[in-house]
Amino acid sequence: MAKARLLVELNVKPDEADAFAEMFKAEFMSRSRSEQGCEQYELWRDADAPNRMTIIEVWTSLADLETHLGQDWFGEWAPRMEAAQATPLVVRKLVSAEE
Repeated sequence: MAKARLLVELNVKPDEADAFAEMFKAEFMSRSRSEQGCEQYELWRDADAPNRMTIIEVWTSLADLETHLGQDWFGEWAPRMEAAQATPLVVRKLVSAEE
């Protein structure tokens, strides 16, 4: 079974970056890390521009990632995430080329 990864690039409004990161860690990361198949779930901030962030996720399988993306609470949380964005999200769903 091939692992799956999700990379999400965020460009948060500069005046909302710190609050967004705290909200994301408290609400989104805690839920996601407890889901079946979640091996890694991290929020990274650009060292030179802290409002640019990347979410790095590793899932045991593509099926686990798809289950994660289908959670009901995404519908509640997505509008809050979008409201904080200065530009649209860039989402990359990846599977290994070596497996």
